Amino acid sequence: MSEISDLIRVNISVGGYEKAYSIGRDALQESECDRDEIIAALCELTARLRSDCMGLAVKKNDFGADYDALENLLRKANELTGQDMYGFFKAK
Repeated sequence: MSEISDLIRVNISVGGYEKAYSIGRDALQESECDRDEIIAALCELTARLRSDCMGLAVKKNDFGADYDALENLLRKANELTGQDMYGFFKAK
């Protein structure tokens, strides 16, 4: 595993989702990055965000600033990974 993907995963584990996203986004802009490793780590981020959003929805808490921030971050991360809101990869 690359150092960058490890850093993304560490931030995910401590709830630093925005930081994990930023690290992944910036790394993907570099030409010498291990793209597959970073995308895999970002997929872990989208899975966690999706789970958190679903957990809030089940509790009828799918509204407000906190939920909107999670959902918006999920949408941005999905753009990097090529996933849709359900975690499926979009056809290219």
